[in-house]
Amino acid sequence: MTQRASFAAVVERDTARRNAWADLLALNGARRVLRRARPAEARDLIAPGVPLTAMIVGLSAHGARDNDMLALIAGVRRHAPDAVILAIDHGNRPRGAAEIFAAGADDALRADHDPSELQARLSVRLQRVSHAGQRAARLVQLGLTPLEERILGCLNARRGEIISRPALAAEVEGTEWSYGDRRFDVHIAHIRKKLAEHYGDALRVRTIRAQGYVLEGDAPL
Repeated sequence: MTQRASFAAVVERDTARRNAWADLLALNGARRVLRRARPAEARDLIAPGVPLTAMIVGLSAHGARDNDMLALIAGVRRHAPDAVILAIDHGNRPRGAAEIFAAGADDALRADHDPSELQARLSVRLQRVSHAGQRAARLVQLGLTPLEERILGCLNARRGEIISRPALAAEVEGTEWSYGDRRFDVHIAHIRKKLAEHYGDALRVRTIRAQGYVLEGDAPL
């Protein structure tokens, strides 16, 4: 069976808002945007492995809770864990934001939000997901083991700073390091070789005698 192409979605009862939010998703790079008026019409979004990248939903202004929309958010989050989900509570409920976040949305806005705020929040969320995906792809290309990936992630988080072996042991493994323990030297040697193969001198791990290691270079990781 042919794999379904990625898409974004809007689930909103009001036609004008539904179209405006769809245009906003397209403006932020979504090539295909599904438009649904009600949660019951969005069952195709709740399926294992659904390639949903982003979704904007509007909770009804009526009732103490919009259980149908909250259930939709929860279902989408379960089947599309990496999707960016933003929800607008048209009822401005006292517990609206808490219920939206509990269902699994990434962000929540009130009905009286400024349109520029929705654009800004959506853009930031999508950029973060994009950068995370690009970083994950680069790590896969490097062929790191899970432990090497954690070590490199620790060094990258404090790039340009010397990270001691005790600090690595605590952050990467949650253990203590004692003098004479050479376990990290072997992993660092493997990481150094893999970085050299892909980045040359643009990204390198340097050993600082009696102090630890430092990741140097400006290449993105």
